[in-house]
Order: sequence, then C-alpha cells, then structure tokens
Amino acid sequence: MKNLKKLLYKYKYLKLEKDDLSDEHSKLVTKFESSFESIIPKKDVSTDTNKPQREKIKIDSNVRDLYKKVAKKLHPDKGGDEEDFKELNIRYKSNDLLGIVDFAIDNNIEVELNEEDDEQLINSIEVLTSKIGTLKTTLAYVWEYGSVEERMSVINTLGNHLNKKISLEDLSDEIKDKIDFKVKK
Repeated sequence: MKNLKKLLYKYKYLKLEKDDLSDEHSKLVTKFESSFESIIPKKDVSTDTNKPQREKIKIDSNVRDLYKKVAKKLHPDKGGDEEDFKELNIRYKSNDLLGIVDFAIDNNIEVELNEEDDEQLINSIEVLTSKIGTLKTTLAYVWEYGSVEERMSVINTLGNHLNKKISLEDLSDEIKDKIDFKVKK
C-alpha cells in the first residue's frame, strides 16, 4: 500500500488547485469572450442542441462499498451537510476512490484498503492532474498567461475553429496590446 497520508495530502492540494483554476477559468472565459466579441459569433442558446453526452463510468465495487458507508453518515437526512453530500456524489460518479477515502477519513469513518487499491488511488491523483492540465491549456487561460507567441497561436486556433482568417489589423487595441502588435507606418 502506498503511503495513504501522502496521497491524501497530494489529493487535497490538487483538488484545491483544480477548484481555484475552475473558478478562475469561468472569469477568464468571460473576459476572453468579451475581448473577442467582434470575432466570436453569438450563440443562439435556444437552438443549441449539441449538449455533450457524458460517458457512463463503471463504478468499481470498492468505490461503491466505501461510498455507501460514507453516504450513510454524510446524508443530509442523517444530519450531514448537503454540500458535502453533493461533493461525495460527484466523487462517486467519477469513480474517485481517493476522494471518497478523503471524505471517510475527514469524518472518522474506518477505511479498509488493500494492495489492489493502489492503482485506483494513484488514478485519482492522475485524473486531477489531467484536469488541471486541461484547464491550463484552454484558449482563455493561454490568452491571459501565455507568451506573445502562444497568444498568436490562440488567434490562429480561433481562426481555424471559426473557419476564417483573422486579420491582425482588424483586432481591437486591447488584443493588439496583448500581442505587442505595432502598426507599421
């Protein structure tokens, strides 16, 4: 068994990092869309039927068993906090064993793990790390924190996505400042 305490600390740190980035991401997307509003077409929300389908994740039996044990104690009908219970359900639906272990230990619920659980515990860390990486590679994030070359790449990617050539001369002064664009006279 890997050092569970170390894994839990790493998990808590990565969870905080992901939550912070998710909050920031919402603000960055709004700012990005505002900056590029003359280029990005407005979505017609009423006709947008392309909602992404979530793929069903197979829940492992050890995750299910521990979830049931923790859910009994955290359920709002048993005096538990509703927000904690919602987060527990998110972790369960993500097959996040380490996340459920985290809740169990925080609530003084005995956890029995075996050597076969190591891979799944480490997978919880890898999934969080991947989500952080994904947030840091969004166009909005790269636009805000990237180098001039990376920002130019964002403009090119945006143009490719919209199937149109984006002329640098037609960009707003705010965008030009971000890419250090100087008009040649």
